[in-house]
Amino acid sequence: MKREKVAVFGLGYVGLPMACVLAEGGLDVVGVDIDHGRVSTINSGRCPIEGDEPGLPELVKRVVGEGRLQAVTDPVMAKGARACFVCVDTPIDDAHQPVLSQIRSAVTSVGKVLERGALVSIESTLPPGTMMGVVVPILESVSGLVAGEDFSLVHCPERVMPGKLLNNMRKVERVLGCLDGDSVRKGAYYYSKVVQAEIHPTSLLAAEIVKTAENAYRDVQIAFANEVGLLCEQLGADAFEVRRLVNTCPFRDMHIPGAGVGGHCLPKDSWLLLSASPAYQSRVIAPARSLNEGMPLHTAQLARGLLDENVKVRDPKISIMGLAFLRDSDDTRNSPAIRIIDELVELYDDVVVHDPFVKKPYKVPLTGDLEGALCGSDCAIFVTDHSVYRDLKPVRIKEIMRTPSLVDGRNLFNQQECVQLGFAYRGVGKG
Repeated sequence: MKREKVAVFGLGYVGLPMACVLAEGGLDVVGVDIDHGRVSTINSGRCPIEGDEPGLPELVKRVVGEGRLQAVTDPVMAKGARACFVCVDTPIDDAHQPVLSQIRSAVTSVGKVLERGALVSIESTLPPGTMMGVVVPILESVSGLVAGEDFSLVHCPERVMPGKLLNNMRKVERVLGCLDGDSVRKGAYYYSKVVQAEIHPTSLLAAEIVKTAENAYRDVQIAFANEVGLLCEQLGADAFEVRRLVNTCPFRDMHIPGAGVGGHCLPKDSWLLLSASPAYQSRVIAPARSLNEGMPLHTAQLARGLLDENVKVRDPKISIMGLAFLRDSDDTRNSPAIRIIDELVELYDDVVVHDPFVKKPYKVPLTGDLEGALCGSDCAIFVTDHSVYRDLKPVRIKEIMRTPSLVDGRNLFNQQECVQLGFAYRGVGKG
C-alpha cells in the first residue's frame, strides 16, 4: 500500500527531527534543503547535527534506510505532497527588525508545488501578522489557489531545543493556529502522528503571539536573574545562594544568571513580538532584552579586569571554554562566546576556543583538546556549561595553566575552593 506523501522545507534543528518523526509515523517524507552537504549526509543515513541528541542519529539512519525519508535540494520533488511543513529560520537584522527572506523563499517554493486540498503548516517563529500579511498572499499568488477554499493553513510554532529535539517534538504540548475549521481538522490529523501531548487549536494571530510571547517571557525572567547577579557582584554576595533561598518561597522561580543568552529563539523572539506594533514603546521586554545582550560584554570585562590585575606576561593566552550556546550541543547561533571573542580579539593576539562538539571555528583557533586549550593559559573563561567542564578539578586546571586566573560564566566552580588554591577568580553573579 502506497504511503501518503508529505514534505518538510528546511532540515535544521526543527525540520530534521520533524521529518524523521513524520516518517516514523508512517508517512513518505521528502525533506527539502538548500545545503547540498546536509542533504548528502542525511541521504547516507547520518545525522548532520552534532552534540548529544538522544535517539536522533538512530532515527535518521532507520527512516532513511527504510526509504521513508529522502532529502533533496530541488523543491519540485515535493510535488504531490498532501501536507507541507515549513521549518526555516526567521532571524533579525542589526536594527532588531525581522528578516523574512527565508520564509518568503520557502513559502514561494511551497506555492509552486501546492495541490488542491493540501495542508500548509508554518512551524517557523513569526512576527505577529505574518501569516495573513505575508504567507497567505504568497501562497495564493504563486499557486493560483485560495486559502480556506482550495487548501488548508495552520501555524504550529515549534517548541524544540537542542539536546532535546526528539523529546520535545513528541512530548511538549503544541499550539495550533488555524485558518478555518478544515485547517483544524487536517492540522490535528497530521500533528497527532507527531505529538504525544495535547494540541491546542486557536487563531493564526494568537499562535503567532503565543510563540513570541513565551520566549519573551523567559527572556525577561533571565534578565531579572542577571540583574540580581550584577547587583550581587557589586554588593559582594553570591547570586546563586540568593536564588536558592528566594526559590524556597512559594510561587517564586528565579532563573539562573550567566554569561549571556544564546540560541536561535530567545535573542530574537522578543524583537519579533515587538516588531508587530512599531508605535508601542516597550517598558519591560525591550529593556530586558538589552540587559541580556550586555552580559557577554560584562563577562569579557571581568576577564579584562583579571588580566590587567594579575597577568604579567607580555602576550597572555586566553582560553574560551565553550563555543556552543547550550550544554552538550553544537549549536553556536547567537552564542555569548561569539560576542566575547569579538571583544577580546581586538585586544589580545593569543585567543583559543575549546568545544567538544563544535567543528567550525569562529575567528580564532578551535580545538577539541581540553587540556591543550588550557595548557599555558593565563585566563580561562568558561562560557558554556558542557558536561566535560563539570568534571574538571580546579587543582588540575591550575597545574596546566601558566597563570591561574578564571572567569566562571556558568557557576561551574566553587569560588572559595578556587581562591584557596590560588586562583584569581571572577564569577558572573559572584561578589
